[in-house]
Amino acid sequence: MRHLRLVIPALLVASSALAQGAPAALLADWQRDKANVLAYVDAMPESAMAFRPTPGVRTFAQQFDHIVGTNVDVAALLLQQQAPTLGDSAQYLHHKAALRAYVAATYDYVLSAMSRATPAQWNRSAPIYGMPPQLPARWLELSHEHSIWTLGQVVPYLRLNGVTPPSYSIPL
Repeated sequence: MRHLRLVIPALLVASSALAQGAPAALLADWQRDKANVLAYVDAMPESAMAFRPTPGVRTFAQQFDHIVGTNVDVAALLLQQQAPTLGDSAQYLHHKAALRAYVAATYDYVLSAMSRATPAQWNRSAPIYGMPPQLPARWLELSHEHSIWTLGQVVPYLRLNGVTPPSYSIPL
């Protein structure tokens, strides 16, 4: 019973934080993720945008499209709107500057969505990708995890092109 007295107030604080918008820690994680992902894009030479380490896997640029496409879908789900088109794949899959601009635009969209979502939007469960309904905070957590996972897959792409991967920024 004593544990319930500690847990219930913590749940109420977490619930009221979501009712007021995105928690500061969630926004900070996504801002840090944006910086980490852009550092990886910046590190790769222009000539390697279409590089793939083996046949049948995504190119370097496609890996980033995969990361940010999921993020945009989840942010659109949070806002209950159609996911916007934030770049031209004919450009960003082949040109570093276009890829960088596309990646930055997608993270800006996610951060904006989290900042301006209403309490009703934060508290509305919804399915995505054929998965059971979840609250937006859970989808954002999974999308963030997916981003980090996929970014880790890009390390060999960089190393095979003679590039040392950027240091990963972690929260302190």
